[in-house]
Order: sequence, then C-alpha cells, then structure tokens
Amino acid sequence: MDFFSFLHESINIPLLTYLNSFTQHEWIASIVYMMADLPIFIIPIFLVSYWIYFHSKKNTPGKHILLFILYSTIFAITISICIQMFVHLERPETSLEGQGKLILAHIPDASFPSDHASVWVAFLVSLFLFWFYKIGLVTLVLFVIMLFSRIAGGVHWPLDIVAGTLIGILSGFLVYKSQNLTIFKQVNRFVTKIASYFKL
Repeated sequence: MDFFSFLHESINIPLLTYLNSFTQHEWIASIVYMMADLPIFIIPIFLVSYWIYFHSKKNTPGKHILLFILYSTIFAITISICIQMFVHLERPETSLEGQGKLILAHIPDASFPSDHASVWVAFLVSLFLFWFYKIGLVTLVLFVIMLFSRIAGGVHWPLDIVAGTLIGILSGFLVYKSQNLTIFKQVNRFVTKIASYFKL
C-alpha cells in the first residue's frame, strides 16, 4: 500500500463516513444542501459591490486591491486545475453507496484538490491581508460551514479540502507579496482604464 492509499483509507474514508452520517438528520441535510455551494457566490457579489462603491468614491487604489483579490482566486483555481490534470481521484459517491446518504449532485470531474476550497481560501486570505477584517471574520464562518458541507454531502474527500486550503493560502500570500510587480501595476491600469469606458 502506497502512502496516498494509506491516507485515503485511514483519513478520507472514515472521516467522510462520519461527517456524512450527520445528514441522516433532515435539518442538517438541508443545511448541507444549501451551504455546499451558496457561499461561493459571495465572492463575485463582494467584488462587484465594492467596485461600484470605490468607483462612486473615485478610489482607484481600492479598485486595485479588489483586482489583487481577484488575481489570488484566479491563481488558486489555475493551480488546482493543473494538479487535476495529473492527479485523478474519483468523487466519494462510490464510497457512500449503500452506507451513506448522497444529497448533492455535481458535474463528474476530478475531486482532488477542491476548487471551492482553493478559491475560497485564496479569497479569505486576501481579505485579511488587504485589511477587510470584519468581512473576513464573517466569511470565515461561512467558509468552514461550506467546506464541511461539501464533505458531508459526498462531493469531496477531506484531503481534497485540505489540499485546496493549502493552495488557497499559497495563492493569497503570493499575490499579496507580488502586488508591487510592474506587470501587476500595468494590468491594473489597463483593467481600470477599460472599466472607465463603461463608467465603472
């Protein structure tokens, strides 16, 4: 048995089965069904809302911060997709058949790492690094609920979430540390100039 198989059998399967067992309670199943995907929509809502706000205040540096937050999520999803090209782990449905409750449907694709985790953690880390502390604390709670829901709902293995979380942390910090690079400044100026043509 290789190391990955050991982790899969000793961590993924037992923890998935345990968390999924809570969905036998209908009220928990309802929360899992709703929270496994819904919080991810906070990201575009946040970015669009604050962009409009910063535009109304003529706050161009604020817009640049929003772009850096967006870049961190793009970087995170890019890393996840690249890993999925080389590492293919089936979704947990087969493990739950006959012994668990599968309550979420999804597009059949690679499970490892979790795109939701990588994008959301990159977003969350960026919120704290760019001083959106209050929003960061609120979204942290939603983030935890969402990721546990994706495991309990049988969409992801626990280690998918762990890997996605690490990717998100890395992406958030790398973009933050790279914000003074000339290429970022040029892209930001280009994006804000294009947006200005649309009065945004």
